[in-house]
Amino acid sequence: MTTAINHQSFPSPIVAELMTFLDEEEDYWEEVQTLIFEEDNYSFQSTLYKRPCRTRPFTGHQLIHDILRGHPDRGYQYFRMTNTMFIRLRAELVGRGFIESTRHLTAEEQLGIFLFGIGHGVANKVLAETFQHSGETISRHFNNVLRGVVALRQEYIQPPASNNAIGAIDGTHIPVVVRKSKQPRYRCRKGFTSQNMMAACSFDHQFLFVCTRWEGSAADMRVLRWCCESGGFTVPEGKFYLVDSGYANTDRFLAPYRGERYHLSQFAVNAHARRHRGPKDLYNHRHAQLRNVIEKAFGILKRRFKVLRQATPFPYKVQCRIAIACCVIHNFIKRHQGTDR
Repeated sequence: MTTAINHQSFPSPIVAELMTFLDEEEDYWEEVQTLIFEEDNYSFQSTLYKRPCRTRPFTGHQLIHDILRGHPDRGYQYFRMTNTMFIRLRAELVGRGFIESTRHLTAEEQLGIFLFGIGHGVANKVLAETFQHSGETISRHFNNVLRGVVALRQEYIQPPASNNAIGAIDGTHIPVVVRKSKQPRYRCRKGFTSQNMMAACSFDHQFLFVCTRWEGSAADMRVLRWCCESGGFTVPEGKFYLVDSGYANTDRFLAPYRGERYHLSQFAVNAHARRHRGPKDLYNHRHAQLRNVIEKAFGILKRRFKVLRQATPFPYKVQCRIAIACCVIHNFIKRHQGTDR
């Protein structure tokens, strides 16, 4: 048997509070129903009327204009090069017909999108929001500039013209995104998926040869052998490159003595460590000092372009072309500007 509740048995303040609560709850559910109706109506209307997504008043063209005419440090932070080098690279690409201004994007903005993307390693949607364009527009112009920069490879990445110029060779691992089925092949000894990029550089830190697309599990010597046999890499007659102990010692590739100290850190522990234990130890020390130029070149390259330090969700072939483009821009700056930050 149920017993009816008589509100007159409750004190009047409690009754008033209860009625207020019920009224507020009714108002709340009315608001929820209104929001649901508005959301359904908006979804229906959006199929009829396309609503612009990028509506910020400050456009990408205005951003580039503001940066190039602003403080030099700001330009370097955005583009990873000075404003002077930006303008010079833009002139090179436009002059060769690789990029051109369109009705909606100037050549400066196209180059700015590309340099900001590889310099900071950001995704397409970040570039779209930064420069106020659709993802499709960003992707199309990013790849167009990428093709143009890679096309400069024949001029800016080439063997030395003089037989007296030699350098060093090594490989570096660049994080990549690959399909799950391919990850075991691309997983390097450090545990992440990468491509093993082999490069030769001169003693002024300019890249003379670059080879990409090799999986991270590939041995350095295997990559070098392929480059010599099928990749078009040649060594001037009577000259050689310095390599580390991961490579075979030949008349073209000079490696250190095995079983002796080699890494520079082993010679810099204290005064006693700096004393050479014999001719082979001295040779290895001098060899390491000279070969360290390739390590410095890789360090400069990766500090400048964040895209080489973290995996990016581009197709694998695009990731490989980006690595080459970074080397081209690195050489472009070294050749036209010399010292850099």
